[in-house]
Amino acid sequence: MLRHAAAFAVTVALIGSTAPVPTTAAPAAGPPGAAFYVPPSPLPPGRHGDVIWTRPLTTAAALPHASQNVLVLYHTTSVDGRDVAVSGTVAIPSGTPPRRGGWPVISWAHGTTGDAPACTPSLDDANAPEHWYLGPVDALLDSFVARGYAVVQTDYEGQGTPGVHPYLVGVAEGRDVVDMVRAARAVSPQIGSRYVVMGHSQGGQSALFAASLARAWAPELAPLGGVALAPASHLGPWLRGLTSRQEPYLGFGFAALLIRGYASIDPAIHPERLLSDAAMPLQPQLTDRCVLGLIKPDSWAGISPAKAFRSDADLAPLLRQADANEPGAQAYGIPLLMLQGTADTTVAPASTDLVRSELCAKQATLTYRAMPGATHNGMLPDSFAITQPWIDARFGGAPATSNCAEAVKAGP
Repeated sequence: MLRHAAAFAVTVALIGSTAPVPTTAAPAAGPPGAAFYVPPSPLPPGRHGDVIWTRPLTTAAALPHASQNVLVLYHTTSVDGRDVAVSGTVAIPSGTPPRRGGWPVISWAHGTTGDAPACTPSLDDANAPEHWYLGPVDALLDSFVARGYAVVQTDYEGQGTPGVHPYLVGVAEGRDVVDMVRAARAVSPQIGSRYVVMGHSQGGQSALFAASLARAWAPELAPLGGVALAPASHLGPWLRGLTSRQEPYLGFGFAALLIRGYASIDPAIHPERLLSDAAMPLQPQLTDRCVLGLIKPDSWAGISPAKAFRSDADLAPLLRQADANEPGAQAYGIPLLMLQGTADTTVAPASTDLVRSELCAKQATLTYRAMPGATHNGMLPDSFAITQPWIDARFGGAPATSNCAEAVKAGP
């Protein structure tokens, strides 16, 4: 009943939309098993967002309320201009799409899972190493499918597919998120051009970058808003602090992933010039383990960050990349919703408060909400009560408002 009522509301909101519907031929069928993630070489010609191949998605990554779940391999463009293949998923609601405009879309950006193949969200199953995180995420997203939204999810460049994942490189991840919408519209002509980007943690930063570049990157689409849940930010001060942190730190694996990701796009960054002889033997774990493996005592969480950096390490190139990937430094032409849990020990609430101040100083149309007592992952189930009406309002045509004049803080 709820889904049909919501779908009717979305239908009414979309009457009058005349967005073009793709009329391209059906995408090619992809190979079974792990071969799906190995793109043809050379890649077939295509623009960013074009589909390479697809197959039905039947793993735990399939959303239960969808009438159809599809695994997709599609083109995107790396930050250095290369044509690369990225995988992702499309969940299409049940029932009849809105009469004009097609299914409304949410493009989801996932949080950090790790760079090993087993960490790839579209490969998730009940026994997968990151199911503890991806399972609750999928439950949240399935709630939107039940309300009549098509939900599309990128795996990001280099996750599942060949190459290095440019971890927390905002432009790369933002392009993946927007191009996933283009790919979804090639999968089903019933999927509309109007969409909201949404993400958590790493994906919160990705969603903000996607919101910033969306209109220019895919001008034929209509981005209506961006939702960021506990977005990663202020990475430079965090990295500087690690160089003097003597005690082992559970989050040090994120810094190791960051160094690897930034080095993949910046030839001035060399991990061997930054990391000590004690830390370098841990490098292979970044492609063998997921997040839970990286926080074990025999991994990055078992070493003092201060001792993991070389005494003569030049952090300047690394810090320049960190500054270039700050979401608060971007310009936004669409409304934003940002949530932060007050009990988050992964993304510092004070950092997200600072993003809020930076965005408000730029006159962004921002609604910022603190979630009292919410932890980093614990915020996900409760976020639906805030994100759902905000997203519904964007598709319903209601004018977005800002609460920058209010004294909202999640941190001390």
